[in-house]
Amino acid sequence: MTSTLSALMFQNLRTLLSTLLFVYFLGLGTQHLEAEEIFQQEDHCLAYQTEETILMFIDSVVIGKTCEVSARVDREGENTRFVVNFPISSLDSGIGMRDEDVREILSVESQPEIRFVSDFITGEQISSALTQGTTKLAGVLEVAEKSFKVQFPLKLSKQSGEWLVTGKMVSSFTEFGLELPAVLGGVVADTRDYLELLVHLRFKMVQGLAELQAESLSQ
Repeated sequence: MTSTLSALMFQNLRTLLSTLLFVYFLGLGTQHLEAEEIFQQEDHCLAYQTEETILMFIDSVVIGKTCEVSARVDREGENTRFVVNFPISSLDSGIGMRDEDVREILSVESQPEIRFVSDFITGEQISSALTQGTTKLAGVLEVAEKSFKVQFPLKLSKQSGEWLVTGKMVSSFTEFGLELPAVLGGVVADTRDYLELLVHLRFKMVQGLAELQAESLSQ
């Protein structure tokens, strides 16, 4: 039993190392990607991007993505806020061991989802954002049983006939009180304290947003 388990672990490690080295020498994992390279036009997704060092000397970029996103508009009188959440288990970086480590770091057992709840904003602020095409949306990001005040720079644009919300917030793991993900304790890959959170949401997939947009543009 022990020898079989050891053989399986060795085989998995060898496969992982071969894959990482293959990606590196092809030059596919060493440079940061722009949002257009991470998301497809039809995506309603979120992602993170970070940096890691493989085998102590190979610099690489890691992207974890989820398209299991729930987003809605909450309204109280004339004010509006936005709520976005997704299951942590849906984050996929392409390497299972890394994703398992991320789930553990994010306390998936006690808080299965990550949630963002924006501050309430006025109809005038919404109209201004739609007119200018940009805004900074402040709110609270709930991560690993803790809450953090954040501000997302967002772009609102119409592409191929459809409205999108896109954006990127640059932060770090330690700013959210998180350990740095590592593959096999950092022996294979060690992550740097750098974190990008990327947004690519479709208006029509955000519950209540299309109606809110129509109201704002008619005023």
